[in-house]
Amino acid sequence: MDETFDYLGKKWSVKIIKGLFCNRNHFKDLLELNPALSSKVLSERLKELEKKGIIEKKVVNSNPFHTGYFLTEKGLKLNKIIFELFDFALDTVDINNEHCSKLREESKKKIRVCLNIK
Repeated sequence: MDETFDYLGKKWSVKIIKGLFCNRNHFKDLLELNPALSSKVLSERLKELEKKGIIEKKVVNSNPFHTGYFLTEKGLKLNKIIFELFDFALDTVDINNEHCSKLREESKKKIRVCLNIK
């Protein structure tokens, strides 16, 4: 369990994995999704996640040459964990008006679809 938290607990790791679940598979896409993330840190996190078997880098087009990052079978098993973290975060936001409550539920629905959770 500690080893899992070692790589999931690193800044940006969960956001990168969430992005991959939502079909943001290219380096540029992941940077756009996370504007405060530097290309150096993104590169480091992708290498770490690849080394842990969570993601794999694949050639998606040879002319022009493009690569993409994809979740492995092991990485896909993180969907429920990431949803629970997201759900916890949304539920702990202390906003008691109806509009925010609706936004919270809409966000949960969208992340369920993205993470392929029924």
